[in-house]
Amino acid sequence: MGPELPKPRASPAESGAARESPQVNRPERTATVVAEPEPPAGSDVAPDPAAPSKRLPRSRFDEIVTPHPIVAFFFRRRTFIVLLGLVAMVPWARPKPEMLAAGFVLALLAEGLRVWAAGTIHKTEQLTTGGPYAFVRHPLYVGSFLHAVAYGLMSGRWESFAFVVPLFGVVYGAAVSTEEAMLHKLYGVEYEEYSRRVPRFLPQMGRTSPGHGTFSWRQVWLNREWVNFVWMGVFFAIYFALLFRGS
Repeated sequence: MGPELPKPRASPAESGAARESPQVNRPERTATVVAEPEPPAGSDVAPDPAAPSKRLPRSRFDEIVTPHPIVAFFFRRRTFIVLLGLVAMVPWARPKPEMLAAGFVLALLAEGLRVWAAGTIHKTEQLTTGGPYAFVRHPLYVGSFLHAVAYGLMSGRWESFAFVVPLFGVVYGAAVSTEEAMLHKLYGVEYEEYSRRVPRFLPQMGRTSPGHGTFSWRQVWLNREWVNFVWMGVFFAIYFALLFRGS
C-alpha cells in the first residue's frame, strides 16, 4: 500500500461560506403578496363586509374635516341640544288627547324610518346608498325632524313649533353641512354622483337605483338606535301623565 496522498485543502472563501451557512445550497423562500383587484371606479359592486382591508376605518369627524368651531360644536352635540329643547317644552305643555295621539303615531313612523336607516348604514365604512338612502340622503335626520314635530304635537301647544323647528334647522343644518363635507372627502366622485341622483330630505318618487347596504338588526343595535326608542317612550309617558293630571 502506497503512501497516503494529502487531501486537497478548501479555499478560505469556501471554508468560510460553509461555516457561516450550512444551508447555503438551499433555495431561499420568499413570501409573495398578491394584491386583490379593486372594483373599477363607479362600479355598483358593494364592498365585501368580510374584508376589513377594503373598509375605511371609523374615524372622528374632525380627523376628516375641519369645520368652523361653532359648526363643529353643533355637529358634535346636535342630539343633546335638541333633547334639551324638547325637555324645556315640558313645563308649559298642555297635552290634548287628539294631539297626543297624532304625535304618538307620527313618532312611531319617525322611529320606523330611523330604525330602517340605522340598520342599513355603516358609518364611515362604506357609502350606503340602499334602503332608505335610495330615496333621501339623510333619512336619519328626516326621522329626527319628524320626532321633533311629533313631540311638539304631544305638548298640545302649537307655539312649540315656533321654537322646535328653528332650533332643529340651526343644529341639524350644521350637521348636514359637516356630514356632506365628510362624505365628499371620503368617497369623492362616488358621493358626487349619488348627490346628483338622490335629494337631501324630500323623498324622490318613482323608480330608484339599487344601492349598497342591507338591513340588519345587529347594525341597529351597534348604531344605538334603541336610545331614541327609549326617549320616545319617556316623552310619551310624561305627556300622557300630564294629560290625566290636567283633566
